[in-house]
Amino acid sequence: MNARQTRNRCTLEAIASLPNLFIAAAKGRRGKSRRTDVEEWWMRPEVKLLALRDAVLSGTYLPGAYHFFEIHEPKRRVIAAAPFRDRVVHHALCNYLAPVLDRCFIARSFSCQIGKGTRAAPECCRQLTNRHRFVLKCDVRKFFPNLDPVILFNKLKEEVRCEGAVDLIQRILVSFRTGVDVPAPISPGDDPVEASARPRGVLIGNLTSQLWGNFYLDGLDHWMTEEERHGDYLRYTDDFLVFGNDKARLWELREGIVAQLAAVRLKLAEPKSRLLATREGVPFCGFRFLPDLRPRILGATKRRFEARRYHLFERAPLKRLTQAVFAWYQFSREGNSEGLRRAYAKWPPDARLKRRQRKHRVLRGGSWNGYDPGNFSALYRRRLHPDLRFNFNYGFRCGLFAGVSPKAGR
Repeated sequence: MNARQTRNRCTLEAIASLPNLFIAAAKGRRGKSRRTDVEEWWMRPEVKLLALRDAVLSGTYLPGAYHFFEIHEPKRRVIAAAPFRDRVVHHALCNYLAPVLDRCFIARSFSCQIGKGTRAAPECCRQLTNRHRFVLKCDVRKFFPNLDPVILFNKLKEEVRCEGAVDLIQRILVSFRTGVDVPAPISPGDDPVEASARPRGVLIGNLTSQLWGNFYLDGLDHWMTEEERHGDYLRYTDDFLVFGNDKARLWELREGIVAQLAAVRLKLAEPKSRLLATREGVPFCGFRFLPDLRPRILGATKRRFEARRYHLFERAPLKRLTQAVFAWYQFSREGNSEGLRRAYAKWPPDARLKRRQRKHRVLRGGSWNGYDPGNFSALYRRRLHPDLRFNFNYGFRCGLFAGVSPKAGR
């Protein structure tokens, strides 16, 4: 399917079709089926979907009010949670809009794409680190709060042909201003004074914001790879790395990057944007990459997980805790983290084990032996059954030690 056919498929009728809305509702419900608003909505899903389809097709659909809350991990951010009805519309729109935008991205643009997540991006960074001496690490200052809705809308309008879909995008894009009222249509606003006075910001929390944020810097990717002919470059949303062996060339590219970001009303975060030697380590996606070595997990990443694990241990059920620990296990196994993932050699642990020897053990778990659910040690299982004929691993099981906390004195 070519680009024209992909664009022509992104129509309001396709977005509001019942099969697409049902798939979107199933995606939005995933992991949130026990919430009150989701349960109420799913009591009569057929009636809700029919009413939502009629509202979207007739142009009377209005986004609801957001619920705002703050998170402090890894830094303070304000998150906007949309009602479940609006989340269904977001998923339905992204089902057809994402294939259109995927054709615009370069090969080394990661995030919000199938097969280009937190595993593909570190692998690409590792390969580039092994081949270059220097790297220009760049980060955009307050990326989502500084996005210009007018510039973003004009970029999206060039890719979407259907006027009804464009109107739906506009309603979602400006919904945070009034909650329920739709402002006047967005205009280009070529006057610099008017542009400086325009409100900026895209909500963090919507599925559409993640996709649109990645698309917002697509022009920078094409400028770097096509006009400057510098292909040793990768970007994950607003974090991007420019590799090279010539420091002067990298400083020239930095000046061009500043100009490209200024054209879309963005700036570099000066403390985080700097030129590094790859032998010093390249921090990216929670890892520190060194030439010809396996990446190491950043200390801040380990401390955040340890604090979260202890918080879940105190308040959450074991099933939720096991899911969080298993997610960390899958993430950490990509780097040099055998010490973090290693289970204790004995089970149960020796009470005489000193605190200083165990306080840095972030992950405590292992495969679950089918005959002995209390046995977490792979070495112990192998000693019982050397040929492993009677060993059945039913999955991951989490084992924790009471009294272990992220604080050294606790």
